[in-house]
Amino acid sequence: MNYHFKKFLIFIYLVFFNNLIFAKDTNNLKKYENELGEMIHELVYKYKIDQDYATKALYSIEFKDKILKIMANAPERKDTWQEYKSKYLTSERIRLGRKYFNDNYTLLKQIENNYGVPAEVIVALLGVETNYGGYTGNYKILNALGTLALKHPKRNKFFKAQLKNFIILTYRNKLNYNKLYGSYAGAMGLPQFMPDNYRKLAVDYDGDGNTDLWNSKLDIYASIANFLKNHGWKTNEKIYSNIKIDEKHYKEIFKKGDVRTVSISEQNIQKYNIPKNKILNKNYLILLSKKYNKYFIGHTNFKVIMRYNPSTFYAMVVTSLSEKVVLKNND
Repeated sequence: MNYHFKKFLIFIYLVFFNNLIFAKDTNNLKKYENELGEMIHELVYKYKIDQDYATKALYSIEFKDKILKIMANAPERKDTWQEYKSKYLTSERIRLGRKYFNDNYTLLKQIENNYGVPAEVIVALLGVETNYGGYTGNYKILNALGTLALKHPKRNKFFKAQLKNFIILTYRNKLNYNKLYGSYAGAMGLPQFMPDNYRKLAVDYDGDGNTDLWNSKLDIYASIANFLKNHGWKTNEKIYSNIKIDEKHYKEIFKKGDVRTVSISEQNIQKYNIPKNKILNKNYLILLSKKYNKYFIGHTNFKVIMRYNPSTFYAMVVTSLSEKVVLKNND
């Protein structure tokens, strides 16, 4: 069966399906028929998803336009470093992190020993993402991803891929797409995995046949560790180092602004007189605040954390929280 004939069959199917759906529904999905049809075609013929399932799921989307406003005003895009860290590095979050670390020490160390990812980094990611599971999001994943996939002005391609991955995930794992809730961006569970990462990197570590990122601590910890390891985590390597650069270079290092993590050349390492014991295989300038001349030198593991969330502020807050989670225990 050739490609065009398959698309024709999908079109005929949607014509009859839409007559049923839009007799009751006026949520403006009809104007996205072509895009929905393309996704259904791919889900059915490439991923072998049942056509009724894919169609009903996609045509169950209800747009939530406030998500677009939230995306445009995310803290990473608006806050200064001082404002951002004050939201996450609170005394209460640190206290809860230390308690969580101690309460789950045995399981966390089991995962650390297996994957080479420090237990405190796993805890810090959970602390920043969901306050250690206290809040995993109240947005219906289907609606969040549907809104962003069809209406986001710049990242619709990314979110279309996430929406398709979500349909595949729910179909193959017998999950109810109408009952899964998470972040406004479509992230799920305690570690807030996007659907593609859930499919590819989540781990059924407890071996019960179900990769559960809401209730299984072993699955949750192993999945975070597997994500980081898969993206190049270096066991026993520092995340960042404190350095002191002469003030005469401040204008140069901040010439393109702050809130950035940029590669630093061997020439500039020597120019800024950065000590050799602060230099690892890969090195980056972490530029947090031009106003307060706040900076560090980051290494491979800092950039790995940024694969979880591509924000310099985010990676620094996770790193700082990981230090504070174990600080009291090491005093």
